Amino acid sequence: MTSKRHLACITLAALGLLTCTAPVRAVQFRLVAWDTQDSNLQFDAHGAPTEVQASTNVLSPQYESKGSGPIILYKRVEHEGKPRKQVACTVDIPAGLEQGLLLLIPGDDSKTVDRKVLPDSLGFISPGAPLIYDYVWLDDSPSAHPPGTIEFRNMASLPIAFKIEQQQCMLAPKDKIQVPLITGARQMSFRAAAAMIDGKWKVFACNPLATNGPERMLVIIRDGPAAKNVSGEPNISVVRLYDWPAPPKPAPADLASSTR
Repeated sequence: MTSKRHLACITLAALGLLTCTAPVRAVQFRLVAWDTQDSNLQFDAHGAPTEVQASTNVLSPQYESKGSGPIILYKRVEHEGKPRKQVACTVDIPAGLEQGLLLLIPGDDSKTVDRKVLPDSLGFISPGAPLIYDYVWLDDSPSAHPPGTIEFRNMASLPIAFKIEQQQCMLAPKDKIQVPLITGARQMSFRAAAAMIDGKWKVFACNPLATNGPERMLVIIRDGPAAKNVSGEPNISVVRLYDWPAPPKPAPADLASSTR
């Protein structure tokens, strides 16, 4: 008769095999900086440090992270005359996300003492970039944001109404909507207003969107810098991101089947 101890050993061995054969999860992602461009961020990809870029108005190149844990973005700083890592953001990956857009939002770095950031491999330092970030994930996959569309996201604190060409839309804070991108059009008319706290609507944008060339667009409507706030006027910024999405990389199983 098999002892309970023997059965336990067999069970543990089986679990160990299952753990070893579990597929490695890969997440492809790009970055957008909320406020200030940053060229001094890194994360460890495939066991080696990888530099990443985050701009306020251009999508970064696509990066890839493999593994089950979070993505740790960090900066190289000087501490007591020696280089060390300063964690800038610990990014948890949402379940099921394969292609993501990571919005980096300045966090509270007032208690961080290591403020001497070391330059990147090209010798650049981003002045004014924060040391600590918060973040927001957006699904960047073509199925969630198809080519041929403009996705509008209201990340401002006020309700937004806008008209693009002949289509009128209303967005509460945190809402999104997609509208068709007119193929071949050099621009599309655009006018937007915010609902102020006094109940009045005030226009903050009336310039057309340049649309000639991209396969899809992301338009982020967000609160503007506090320093530029004018009393009684909407303090709203419109960030236009032009995109030519790359297809997702095939999984190892797909590669194996394609070579048969």
